[in-house]
Amino acid sequence: MLDTEPWWIYRGTGRPPDPGQPGPHLPAPPPWRRLDAPPGAPVDLGPDGLALVNAALLWRRPLLVTGPPGVGKSTLARQLAGELGLGPVLRWWITSTTTLRDGLYEHDTAGRLCAAVARREDPGAGAFVRLGPLGTALLPRERPRVLLVENLDRSDVALCEAVQDVLEEGAFDVAELRDVPEATVGTADGPGGAAQIAHGRVACGDGYPVVVITAADEDVLPRAFTGRCVPLRLTAPADPDRLAETWLPPGSADAGARAALRVLEGMEPGQAPGARPLLDAMWLAQARHSAGGPPPEGEYPGQTALDALLRRAAWGETQ
Repeated sequence: MLDTEPWWIYRGTGRPPDPGQPGPHLPAPPPWRRLDAPPGAPVDLGPDGLALVNAALLWRRPLLVTGPPGVGKSTLARQLAGELGLGPVLRWWITSTTTLRDGLYEHDTAGRLCAAVARREDPGAGAFVRLGPLGTALLPRERPRVLLVENLDRSDVALCEAVQDVLEEGAFDVAELRDVPEATVGTADGPGGAAQIAHGRVACGDGYPVVVITAADEDVLPRAFTGRCVPLRLTAPADPDRLAETWLPPGSADAGARAALRVLEGMEPGQAPGARPLLDAMWLAQARHSAGGPPPEGEYPGQTALDALLRRAAWGETQ
């Protein structure tokens, strides 16, 4: 008979649940995988890092945060917004095909055409415009918003230059609304988010946003762009004990920290993985601990495959 673990949900038997039974309990995802997850343990910046962040806030220049995955680049933006009371972070994910227009606004041309053909009551031109994360961040307001531009190094030089120009000006035009005296448009704040703009002009005025840009490496970005930013390099390795105390249920922290140390034992000297593979190891350990399995240092079915997987992930995050 196949040797199994108490925490296993799928056991490979091929047998469905008994009639009238709901099947095995599927646990909730780890807290850091949930959309409403809290920022977690504060990113340890040290005096120099704190000085750079505060300089970026004072000068209201973009903060360019670089470093390997899992060191807290995105977390830092969420902590800034939370500590300063600036509301939810506006996130703009960058890919190789992202354009400036994607960040500024989108215009539902097809929807407007269908409404015109159907001859329904005109809801107004603004009803077909939705501001993107960058566009929403540039709306005038008393207290600025935090804009997180994720993975800008995945874009090309043209996008970096275009983003730089818009941020320098702090304004842009919605071409489709230039002839409209006043329009109500949607925003990146989700359903119900709306803003009033006049003649298609969006300008932040004195409410210049707090911009945090993340990238793996500063060197791949144009020098003219990085020269307008405040650079901050995060390299500090994750602390297993601190991660365990922050994310694991009471009673599981010790087991989680020991599991994370097992991952670190397989690293070369000088390698420092981010938090993600360590958190995965911790969550696995607490699941086994809660299900009554053997301690993390004990042998268990599937251990070889899981240890290899976690060490591979940790090694990949140091590249």
